[in-house]
Formats: sequence, structure tokens, C-alpha cells
Amino acid sequence: MATVSVDPVGITTGAPVLGSPAVALSIAVVPQSIATGAPVLDRADVVVLPETWPFRARFPLAETLEWMTEVLGSRTGEQRLALRSAPRQSFSYSVRLSIADYARGAAFARRRVGTVIGVPVWAEGIDLAVDIAATASILPVDTTAGDWRVNGGVMIWERSDKFVVARITSVSPDSLELLAPIGLDFQKPAIIPLRFALVPEGFSVDRNTTYSDVGTKFLVTDNIDLAAAYVSTYPKYQGLDVVTEAPLLVANVSDSIVRSMELNDNGFGPIVVETLRSYVDFGQTVSFMESRPSGVWKRRKWLHSLRGKQKPFWLPTFNQDILLQANIGAAATTALVRSIGHPSSYIGRHVMILLKDGTRLQRQITNAGASDGGNDTIVISSSLGKSAAPADVALFCFISRVRLNSDSVSIDHKYIDASVVNIPVIEVPA
Repeated sequence: MATVSVDPVGITTGAPVLGSPAVALSIAVVPQSIATGAPVLDRADVVVLPETWPFRARFPLAETLEWMTEVLGSRTGEQRLALRSAPRQSFSYSVRLSIADYARGAAFARRRVGTVIGVPVWAEGIDLAVDIAATASILPVDTTAGDWRVNGGVMIWERSDKFVVARITSVSPDSLELLAPIGLDFQKPAIIPLRFALVPEGFSVDRNTTYSDVGTKFLVTDNIDLAAAYVSTYPKYQGLDVVTEAPLLVANVSDSIVRSMELNDNGFGPIVVETLRSYVDFGQTVSFMESRPSGVWKRRKWLHSLRGKQKPFWLPTFNQDILLQANIGAAATTALVRSIGHPSSYIGRHVMILLKDGTRLQRQITNAGASDGGNDTIVISSSLGKSAAPADVALFCFISRVRLNSDSVSIDHKYIDASVVNIPVIEVPA
């Protein structure tokens, strides 16, 4: 690969010396050709590939996406301003090193701590089933479900002491084109995208007589926004996504129902309550099991499209909240349902009706009243457009207009081929 090495002696051409603090630059100065020379630092085609942490992380891996949103609340609603153009990504990795590898890792840490380094995104890595020759400049990988970037880095990895870091010049759905041949023969290597990152907390080490466990948190610096790449496959209701995947019980669904208030208590008389909002704060933390890479990639782009707390969406309870007691006609706007309490519990709320044929219908309940036999009659905002009998209904539940309740979302890459995405949400006025 065409590189230059900047060291105290001057500028020399040749392969970068990764064991030194030298800066390695990959420079393409002429279309369809490569030339070496002094780096032109104001040229957009200068790409710095920093020295890379080469040790394969152990599963589970922890990843965090952090946005920044300012929420301006009022009694009846809120306004939300996204203050960060792209979320900050971070990884927490743990590696187990032999005595020899620990010596290399410790030397790397002493040399590079406090500087930008390359970090492989192991959760998006692809293990090839074929060998790669030293002359190869095109890698046969499926790039449709990962963050592979033109002018970004990629690591071709066989083991911690045999790997190559290269610059990507073109990304196709089934391949990556590199700036130059990789220069080494590899047997069924792993192909991993690279990010540039800092190690703000340094490297923590737990040493044993035969091995050392090294833990590191990498704070990515080359963050980008993936919202433009997101194409929604969710049904829409009032212009917003309706989530269709029920949270799996990989973790408990945690709910909280509170109302913001101030308690005025002078310590002598009764306590006076002043509510701060005209609506209840209904919060949840839900977890989704996603296959990797395709499921995680889809969920990642969806999270980017929300921009943290800014954009709301509809989240069903996925609980059989309402039991239909009689047929609903195609043009009807009333339904007889089993009572869940006082009729006011329905009014103003939104519902989703999932039929056994896969049809999803969303409506708002505009009125309700008590009926005989422990039933209630609810009035919906418009007719369903098709008739439905109780036996046709797979799920009749409430749906809430929610947003993220935290600008931080964790992705736990617990398994080799699946990850758990934890999403805290809170209801906002519809």
C-alpha cells in the first residue's frame, strides 16, 4: 500500500512502522494510480489509519449509542431539540491475553493511551469461508448489513500477530475495494470494519499466572448519522412508525406509571399537591432480541432516525387489554368490549386491532359508556372498513405515543449471532 511515514528524521516512503508513534498516511493523488510523497494535509484525499488494537474481543460485547436532546416541557406537552448531529458510539471490550500477548498489549497501551487508535467493530465482523491472496485488492463480503465506509478502514485478521489494516475506496453490496493489494496471504480471515477511537479510561488489567484479562472502553471519534439510510418498514399511524415486534422476554418489561408533581409540605398542616403536567408519565424499558448482522443493522438505523429523545413513535402494549364481545360491522364506529373499569379509562386513548389474517388497524377511542353484563361500549374515531368477529381478533391492545426516555441506548452483543437492544421509553401526548 502506498504510504508515507512521518518521523523525527523526516519524510520517507515505505510501509508504516506500527511499533513507533509515526503517522501512517494512505494517499491517492492521481485517479487510477497511486503515488508516494509528502502528505498534503489540506487535501480531502488524505486518510489517516491509526495503529489498531489487534486482539479479538470476547463475547459478550457492550455497545452504547448516545445522543443529546434538550426537552422543553410544559403542562400539556413538550418540544424536543436534537443537539448532536450523530450519536456517540462506544464499545466496552474484554480480551484474554497469553503472557506473550500481554507483553505486546501492555506495550501498545503505554505507547497509544491518550491518542486516537483503530478499534475493530467485532460485532459487525464477517468470517470468510475462503482464503485471501496477498495480491487481492477486492474482498468478497456482504456489506448490506453493516457500517462499511468509503475512505474508512478495514482489518483483515487471522490472529493478533497476523493482520492487515487497509483503506476502503469503494463499497459494493457484495464486496469491498481497497486502495492497494493487502500484501499477505490469509487463510479464511475475519473482515472487520474499523473505527477511530479514544481510550479515555485507559486499560484495566486483571493478571493471572497464565493469562491476563484486559478491559477497555473505546470512545469512537468518527461518528456518523445513519438516519438517511433508514427506510421504514413499519406501518404508519398519524404519520409515525408503529412498532410491530413484541418485546421478547430476554428481560422483564419494566413499567412505571407516575405523574410529575410538587408536594407542598410545611410540616404542620396537610400536604398540598400541585401537578406539573396534565398527563401521566408512563415509562417502560423494553428489550428486543435482534439477529446479527441484519436485525441489529435494521434496529440501529431505526434508532438513528429517532435522533435520541426527539422523534416519537407508537408502541403497543402487546397485552390483550381489550376483549371484543360482539361482531363489529365494516361501517360501525362502536364496539362492545369487556369492561376494564370506569368508562373514562378508555376516552382519548389509542388502540391497535391485530386480526388473525395479519391486518393491523389503529384507531382512537373518542367516547365510552357502561353496558349490561360487565361490558362497555366504546366509540372509535372511524370505522374499520371491514367486519371483525371476536374469533377474528388476535390482539386488541392499547398503543402509546412514546419517545426514548434516555439519550443513551445500550446494545448487548451477548451471543455470536444475536444481540439484545435495550430501549427506555416514556409516553408523550398524542
